[in-house]
Amino acid sequence: MSEDTPSQPEETVSRAVVNNLQEQLKTTRMERDRQIFEKSEIVAKANAYAKERDDLRDSLAAMTAERDRLAAEKSVASAQALQASKQVEAANRRIDESEAEVVRLRHAIATAPSSDPAVVLWNLVSQQTTNLLAWVRGKIPVDSPALPWFDKTVDVVIQIGCVAVKAADAFIRWVVPKAIELLNRGRAELEARMEKK
Repeated sequence: MSEDTPSQPEETVSRAVVNNLQEQLKTTRMERDRQIFEKSEIVAKANAYAKERDDLRDSLAAMTAERDRLAAEKSVASAQALQASKQVEAANRRIDESEAEVVRLRHAIATAPSSDPAVVLWNLVSQQTTNLLAWVRGKIPVDSPALPWFDKTVDVVIQIGCVAVKAADAFIRWVVPKAIELLNRGRAELEARMEKK
């Protein structure tokens, strides 16, 4: 019996220790399971954050590429606008030069002497008459009462001369076709008489 007494407390202690150890094991397993669950949640969140980070990186890369493309297009458009502006300036400069050339040519045509002998003769007579009138007027004293009469006479003669020139021009324009028609009729009649003979 003496052997039984010491073994029973050991057995009791052992059972309490085993129960205690089982409780600790159970608590440890629960703690382990909780930590595994938390770890899996942390890993899932980390994976979600990593995916979100990768999506944001892809989005940032796409936006950067779009920004670079738009910047390149803007640069090309700016260069084209500058080129167009230079072309417009050059065209405006050529237009201004052309307009100046047209004005110069119109002035040259207006001031060029005519090659028509009648116009040349008329200009020569007009110039000589003007010079003669200026010379005669210069011989009359400035305070002479004849000077206003001379000026009025010259004005009247110029007006009569203009009317005479217009009348002569109209007469010549009327008579030339009539003369040509009469000449042609006479020639035709002469040819008809020559054929009869």
